[in-house]
Parts: sequence; C-alpha cells; structure tokens
Amino acid sequence: MEFQIDRDKFLQSVALVSGVTTQKTNTLPILGNILIESKGSTEILLAGTDLELGVTTILEAGPHTEGAVTVPGKKLHDLLRELPSGKVEVTVAKNNAVNIKAGKAFFKIMGLAKDDFPKLPETDFSSAIEIGQQVFKECLLLTAFAISHDETRYVLNGIYIQITGNKIRFVATDGRRLAFVEKKLPTSLENPIEMILPTKAVQELTRILGREGVVRMAVTKTQVVFDLGKTILSTRLIEGHFPNYEQVIPKEEKTTSQVKREELLQAVRRAALLTSPESQLVKFDFLKDRLLISSRSPNLGEAKEEIAAEAIGGELAIGFNPIYLMDVLKNLDIETISFCLTEPDKPGLLRGKEDYLYVVMPMQLN
Repeated sequence: MEFQIDRDKFLQSVALVSGVTTQKTNTLPILGNILIESKGSTEILLAGTDLELGVTTILEAGPHTEGAVTVPGKKLHDLLRELPSGKVEVTVAKNNAVNIKAGKAFFKIMGLAKDDFPKLPETDFSSAIEIGQQVFKECLLLTAFAISHDETRYVLNGIYIQITGNKIRFVATDGRRLAFVEKKLPTSLENPIEMILPTKAVQELTRILGREGVVRMAVTKTQVVFDLGKTILSTRLIEGHFPNYEQVIPKEEKTTSQVKREELLQAVRRAALLTSPESQLVKFDFLKDRLLISSRSPNLGEAKEEIAAEAIGGELAIGFNPIYLMDVLKNLDIETISFCLTEPDKPGLLRGKEDYLYVVMPMQLN
C-alpha cells in the first residue's frame, strides 16, 4: 500500500479517529491502533474503536495502491503533529512496517495486520432520523455538563434522548441539577424512540459535529450510528431505564426574576472565589429591582455584589452551588435568563430559550 496525502488533512483525520482508541494495557493491543485502508482510486478510510465506540472517516488522497494496515493511533498523531505542512508519502511494507516520508525526514512505525481489527458495523440509513448538525451539537452542549459521573448510577452516565412525533428531547441529570432541551424535527416519527447516549460518545460527537449539514441517526435496541457525511460514529447505548425527569421540573413559580446572563455569570464567578470546599455556597437575595449575590467563608472572607434584576412576586433568599450555575450560564448564548423560584428549600428553575430548562437543587442557608 502506498499513497501521498496533505499533512494537515491527514493529521485532522487521524486526530478524529485516534480519539476513540484505548491506551489501556489490559486490553487488546489492536485497540490502540487505527485502521488505514484504501477505498477506490482516490480515497482512504481511517477507523478507530474501543469496542464500545467507533469512528470512521473518508479522506481524499493522491493516487495509491490498494492495501490496509493498522498503526498505533497516538504515535502516528504525535508524529504528524510535529511535521511541517505539505505532502506526506506513506508506504506500507509486507511486514506491516509503515514508512512515512516528509521532505527530508523519514520515519518507520511498526503496525499490525488488518485481520485482528474489529469489524465495523454495516448500517441501513434508509429510515434514519435527520437533524441539523449545529442544532444537535447545541443540544448536547446545553445538557452534557449535567451528566452524572457516579458509576453506581450508570443510567445517569449519559444523555437521555427521547423522540416522539416531530419532537426530540435531550435530558441529563446528576441528581443535584437537571438540564432539558427540546427541538422540532423536520419529519415526524410513527414510533417513539428513547436511548441513553454514553458520555464518551457525547464528547466525541461535540468534537466532530459542525455548523453546517445534517446528521442522520440509525437506532437499534443496543446501539446508534451517526452519519455525518464523510464521517460515521457508532456507539453502544447505556442499558436501563432513565428516571422520570418530568416530576423533578417545578410546576409553580412564586418569584420570577429577569437577569442579564453575562452580568450574573461574572458576579457568580467573583462570589465563588470566596467559597471553600467545606462551604461551597453562594447566597442569592432576590429583591424587587435587584439581585444581591454574596458568599462568606470564615477563613477566606466575604463577597457582596448587586446586579439589576426585574423581579415579579415576593422577595426570596436562596443558596446555590456556584459551579452548577456557572456551568449553565457559560453555555447559554442569550442575553437574558429567567430565574423561577418557590421556596428557599425547593429547586430553582432557570429558563433560557423557550425550549430550554435547567433545574438546580438549593443549598441550605446557615
């Protein structure tokens, strides 16, 4: 096998597929490798997998001879990153040694035969669900930070995606906060679909998804495959039942306050500087025409700041973990958000756009 390719494009594609390979020493060595295989006369396929998650991508290459080899993904990525831009010549010897030539530099990486590389899934996309790549990426980013990392509650270790009719919902929770977003699909489904997308798949998708084009989803009981044109990502789904999230969303609102998102984010950031791991609490006093944000730590000191806010309903004081608020505020891209509250010991509801809700549990005020 022999081909010439632009270093920048090759590096970009190698980074894409090597991100899913595993470097764990207790797994099969081949799972640390990426597959390089010729396709037709001008295309090359690259693939990587850890058996749970797989990514394949097609890229243009100069005229080449047929063949296939697997190469250590991280090592190839590190090498390409150090090379200057320009043409790279790749030649694969019979013993699976991969020779790489760039200008006057020459490298040899020992590879493995394709035979032991896991078989890539063949998927029928004839009845796939379509959604804009930018919309899908935005929904993942608006919910991913609320995913639980507690492995004992494995059904919460991903984003729950529910499709009913022409509506698609994304939900994530760690038990202390919950992020929810709903969008409309261009077409309506006859049969509802629900799945729990694992954290690693969420991370890779947010890396791969672009601003243009559509993504097609083909869903089975155990896996989902995403077609992004030249790139395909497949992942096993988390098995189990996601908890009833709708009962967590507050139904009544006694105090509602409109606040500038960026002002609130900066004020919470500053107040968080004077919290400690033992007392990670910021107090919010919702007053008639302003919001008072304060924090106090016996060993550090205290912070107080006022920002303008339009409040409807009674005045209320409540405590929140500042990290939970900063996570959502820095991911929203709107000017004003709404805080909806009932009691100091009841969850707070933050509304972004019409289709976005964020529920956060309060902390007990001293």
